[in-house]
Amino acid sequence: MRFRTVCASILALAAALMFASRPARASQIAYEGFGPSFPIYANGGVGFSGPWAQGGFNAFASGYTTNAVSLSYPSLRPGTAGSVSGSAFPAINGAIRNLEQPLGDGTTVYMSFVLRPDGVLSDGIFNGFFGVTLNGISNDLFIGKPGGGALDQYVLETRGGIGQVPSGTSTNVGHAALLVLKAQFVSGNDIFTLYTNPNPGSTEPSSGTVKSDLDLGVVSKIGIYSSGAFTVDEIRIGTTYEDVVPKTGE
Repeated sequence: MRFRTVCASILALAAALMFASRPARASQIAYEGFGPSFPIYANGGVGFSGPWAQGGFNAFASGYTTNAVSLSYPSLRPGTAGSVSGSAFPAINGAIRNLEQPLGDGTTVYMSFVLRPDGVLSDGIFNGFFGVTLNGISNDLFIGKPGGGALDQYVLETRGGIGQVPSGTSTNVGHAALLVLKAQFVSGNDIFTLYTNPNPGSTEPSSGTVKSDLDLGVVSKIGIYSSGAFTVDEIRIGTTYEDVVPKTGE
């Protein structure tokens, strides 16, 4: 009897630890915390149908390295230990990963990630851009530091610089930013709203930077896309704002 009680207690503790270690909530679509392994062919996280692979428009390399420590942001609930960095490159670098659940018309999703400029801002080919992409059928949405236009701000733009919408938030070297995207997939042009550096645990901001001149169609993958020096971490995709901006302790 005592043996059964001890076994039951051990199983209960193990289940509790497994639950506590899961970074994704019930309504979270995908999560990538970049465990300390090389990002290409890495298969960690949840909500993906395969590992990271080299890819992205005109991306001829994927010279990224992983870090054992996470890229922290004040009050944001930490996830898996690890992050990914890239240096200033003489060529476009990119990595893509397929989503297990594609994003499409009639849905609204949120994506957040932590991004930090490193090295010398705008170093690298095409003014050292870096960020994350939502990859659609024929176009990609780029969120990050651009290679043209507002070089010192985080922006929303069609990959390549078309329809750039600056956020007004500066890209400061050595300072991590929390970027949160609201993506409303509708018939025709989709509506994208970028919130920069919101307070984790608070309600969704009432306004942000809006881009509404791009129809992505079905989004089946996300990407890391760069030529400048940066670090990225904590990519979260969910069906609610709260899914992607969880506060420490929640």
